[in-house]
Amino acid sequence: QNLDSLPPFSARRAMGGCTSAQVIASQRELQALRELQAAQRAAQDEMAKVKTQHTETTVKLQEQHQTEVKELNARISKMIEATSEENRKIQEAHMDEMRQMQERHTKEMRRIQEDHHSHMSQELLRHVEDVRKMQVEYRSQLKGVGADMRYLSNTGMTNWCGVSNMAMAKQATVG
Repeated sequence: QNLDSLPPFSARRAMGGCTSAQVIASQRELQALRELQAAQRAAQDEMAKVKTQHTETTVKLQEQHQTEVKELNARISKMIEATSEENRKIQEAHMDEMRQMQERHTKEMRRIQEDHHSHMSQELLRHVEDVRKMQVEYRSQLKGVGADMRYLSNTGMTNWCGVSNMAMAKQATVG
C-alpha cells in the first residue's frame, strides 16, 4: 500500500465525507505513517550516502596502503641493493689489498732469493779461493818435504825413523 496515493484529510473533507473520531484517528495514523515512510526514505538515502562515503574512504585507504607498501618495498629493495653494493666494494677492496700484499710478498721473496744467491756465490768464491790457497800451500809443503826426502835418501839414511834420526836430518840440513 502506498500511503501517498490516498488523498489528504482536508481533501476528503471537501468531498463531503463524514468525519468521525475513528476516521480522524485513522487519518492521523496515515499521516504518521507517511511521515515515518518519508523518514525511512531519508534514513535509507542517508545510509546509502554513508555507505558510499565509507566505501570511498575504504577504497582510498586501501590505495594509500598499497602505495605505502610499494614505497616500503622499493625502499627495502634500495637498501638491499645499497648494502650488497657496499659489500661488493668492501670485498673488491679486500681482494685488491690481498693482491697487493701477494705482489709485495713475491717481490720480497725474489729479493731475498737474489740476495741469498749473491751471498752464497760470494761465499763459494771465498771458499774456492781459500781452497786454492791451501792447495798452493800444501803443494809447496809437499815440495819442501819432497826435497828433504830426496836429500835424506841421498845421504844414505834409509832407516829414517825416530827422534835420533830426525835430529840427524836437522843437523844435516842445518850444517
